[in-house]
Amino acid sequence: MNKELFFVNEEICELLTGNQGSVNSIPVPVLYSSHEEADSRITLHCMYASQQPTTERVIVRSPDSDVFLLPLSFSDTISKPLIFDTSSGNNRRQLNITDLAATISKRLRDAIIGLHAFTGCDSTSCFAGKGKLKALKMLQGDQDHQDTFSRIGTLETISGQDMQVIKTFVCQLYGKTSHTNVDKVRYDKV
Repeated sequence: MNKELFFVNEEICELLTGNQGSVNSIPVPVLYSSHEEADSRITLHCMYASQQPTTERVIVRSPDSDVFLLPLSFSDTISKPLIFDTSSGNNRRQLNITDLAATISKRLRDAIIGLHAFTGCDSTSCFAGKGKLKALKMLQGDQDHQDTFSRIGTLETISGQDMQVIKTFVCQLYGKTSHTNVDKVRYDKV
């Protein structure tokens, strides 16, 4: 069986192919990148791999929730079945991102990008003691939050109205549902 594996070393990307004990290395200039955010580079590689005629499905193996969330958000641009292979300790499982994406709204998928950047990625800090799962569950239940985080993921500036929604979101993230003043919540003054 033919296997293909993308190998990335800094800005260089090569496609390693194996067949009957032999390995070939093919440079893939279209995937050369100086972008430091590994999670989004993986998503780019998924898109590329799905466009290749020999690809039946794309499998990404990682323990990182961001590597799961970003391809989920961009699932409309990945044309082949996408499988997320993950493990924690001795537990290994495969999640079909393509099937999952079909069960959630486009609005929510679009909002995941903004949520990813806001709740912590390779270039921003996360919220102390709060994981992505809690933030994602909150996002699922509120269309205003979904609309706001969708805009955060696509716009360069944030409106005053969106900033207020974000402040409310942070307060809710810390269990202070009736507050909108992040500083007071942060310093436990409420």
